[in-house]
Amino acid sequence: MSVSSLSLKVLFNWGMQMIKKVSHLGMAVKNLEEAREFYRSAFGLESSDPIIGGDGTLRVSMVDVGNTLIELLQPIGNEGVVAKFLEKRGEGFHHICYEVDDINAEIASLKAAGLEILGEPKPGAEGMAVFLHPRGTYGVLVELVEK
Repeated sequence: MSVSSLSLKVLFNWGMQMIKKVSHLGMAVKNLEEAREFYRSAFGLESSDPIIGGDGTLRVSMVDVGNTLIELLQPIGNEGVVAKFLEKRGEGFHHICYEVDDINAEIASLKAAGLEILGEPKPGAEGMAVFLHPRGTYGVLVELVEK
C-alpha cells in the first residue's frame, strides 16, 4: 500500500473522520491589495484587513466565501516558503487547509501512517497549524488547523 493510500485510510476510514471541514484555500499572490480588490470587484467578496503571518514573512488576508475562506498570501521580501513558491511556480493555488478538533492527536495518527509532517504545530492565521509534505498527499500541500 502506498503512503498516499494509507494516508486516505487514516484520514477517512479508521472509525472517526479527522477532518471537520475545509477551512481555507491558500493562494500565493504577488500583490495583496490587487488580489483583495480583484475578489471585491469581480465577485463582491470582502476580505479581512491584512495581518503579518508566517513568522513575519507574509502579509495575509482572508476572503470569506460562505462556509470556507480563501487565504491570500503575499510574501514580504524574497525569503520564505511563499516567496520561493512564487518564484518557481508563479501566482495561484498554494495549499488546502482542513480544520481538525485535536491537531496533536491527528499528527500522531498521520505520523504512525508514515506521512511526513513539516515541523511542529505553531500559531497560524486561524489557530494552531501544521503542514503535511505533498509527497504523501498526492502532490498537494496540506495544512491542518485546530481553531
